[in-house]
Amino acid sequence: MINNLFQGAWMTDIDDTLVLSGEMPDQSRLDAISNFTKILKKHEILWIPMSGVAMVKLGPRILYRLPEDDFSHILYYGGDGSLKYFYDEENKEWKEDNNFSQLFSDAQSLIVLGEKEFKLSLIQLSKISGSNSSQITKRISDAKKILIKNGYDLSDCILEILKAKLNEAGIDPGLSETYFRGGSVSWMMLGDVSADPYHEETNLKLRFELIELSRNWLKEHNDLADIGKTGISVPFPGARGIKFVLKGNDKERSARDLIRWTGLQPEELLYAGNELFDGGNDNMLRKIEGVTLLSVGDREDPGLCVVNGRRSKDGANLEGVHANLYWMDWTVKNLEKGKPWKEILKNMQEASK
Repeated sequence: MINNLFQGAWMTDIDDTLVLSGEMPDQSRLDAISNFTKILKKHEILWIPMSGVAMVKLGPRILYRLPEDDFSHILYYGGDGSLKYFYDEENKEWKEDNNFSQLFSDAQSLIVLGEKEFKLSLIQLSKISGSNSSQITKRISDAKKILIKNGYDLSDCILEILKAKLNEAGIDPGLSETYFRGGSVSWMMLGDVSADPYHEETNLKLRFELIELSRNWLKEHNDLADIGKTGISVPFPGARGIKFVLKGNDKERSARDLIRWTGLQPEELLYAGNELFDGGNDNMLRKIEGVTLLSVGDREDPGLCVVNGRRSKDGANLEGVHANLYWMDWTVKNLEKGKPWKEILKNMQEASK
C-alpha cells in the first residue's frame, strides 16, 4: 500500500465516455486528454482508465500517445478487470502486474476459443513469455485431456457455434475478430469497427440472439466452473460484440484493488461512465459506497453519489464523450483555482443541477 502520495483518483470508462466506441482519437482529442492528465498529476491525482481491452489494443490507441512524463500517475485496468498495467520508469515500458491477473484456465480457454484461436493466442503470448512450440503443444494437449475427463465434446466450442450462426444469417464469419485478454474474450461478429454497424436493426437483433445462445450454452455447461477456479459469464451486452468474462473480473475488482494499493478512501475516488444503470457495464461501481459516480450516458439509476453528468449547453443536453469532456474541463479549472479534490467532488453534485 502507498500512503500519502496521492490526493485522489479519476477512474474512467473508455468507449463512449472518453472516446467513441471503436474510435482512434485524433490529435486534438489526444491533446485534450493529455492536458487533463497533466493537470491531474500536478495536483497528485491519479488517472485510471478502465476497459475491456488489453494493453496491446489500448496502448497504440491512447496510452502510448500520451506524454511519458504523466505515466507515473496513470494505471490501466484492462481485460474487464482481469489485468492491471503500470509504467516501469526504470525500464521505460508498460508492464503487467502479474499479482493482479485473474485468468481463464487453459481448458476454459480451449472450449471457448477453439483450438485454432487458442493456439494463436498462445503463440502471441510466447513472444512475451519466451515459451516455445513444444510448450504450446503440451498446454493444448493437457487442456484437451482435462476437457475429455470432464465430459466435454471438443467440437462443441462456443465461438465456432457462433461463427456457424453468422454463416446461416448470411454474414461472412471471416469478418469476425476474436480478442483474448486472459481473463475475458471479446468476439466481434462484424469485426473491430465502430458501433454504428452493430446498431443496425438486423445486426442488433442477431447479436442479441447470439448473446442469448451464448448464455444458454454456458448454463448447459455449468458456466465452465468445473474446469477452472471459477465460472465464466456473458455479463452485459455492451455496444458491440459479445464478451465472455471470468466471474469476479469487473471494474469493481479494479477499483477495490486501487483502494488497497493507494490507501485512498472511496470518498476520494470518482468514476466517469456512460452505463451507470442496472445491467450496465459501469454499474458494479455502485457496490463501493462513497465513490462519486459521474453518469454521462443517456440514462442512469439515480442514487447516492451519482452525478447527472448530462450537462445542458445552448439548450441541448451533452451526452457521452461530449459531456465527459465538459466535466474534465470543469475539474481542471477547479483544481487550478486551488480547490481541494474532495471539495471538488462534493461541489460536482451541486454544479450538475
